[in-house]
Amino acid sequence: MDAPATLDQLFQRYEIIAHLSGNMLKAARQDDWDAVIALQQKYSAVVDTLRPVHGRFSFDASQQARQQALLRCILTDEAEVRERAAPRLAFLSALIASDRQTLALQKTYGVPLRG
Repeated sequence: MDAPATLDQLFQRYEIIAHLSGNMLKAARQDDWDAVIALQQKYSAVVDTLRPVHGRFSFDASQQARQQALLRCILTDEAEVRERAAPRLAFLSALIASDRQTLALQKTYGVPLRG
């Protein structure tokens, strides 16, 4: 996907990002983390198309209000996704730490691996 060249295209991208962030939130609420990851990849690809044009567009008051509303929606969705992901990330981090400890014990003392 190419960088947006017009304001209409720019707002279409913001709408796509808002739609994806909303779907990510729905998936997170359902604990469907595989879907969240897949949506995040699409989300990131669309966001990347905005980077080259950052600051190139001027907005009138209504366009600025529209952009701010979309950004608020996106950021609110992202914040809840992060909040919902935090316990899962903590669990995975503890699991990784446990596995590291098991490997260290096995290496140091010859303790057989679980499983």
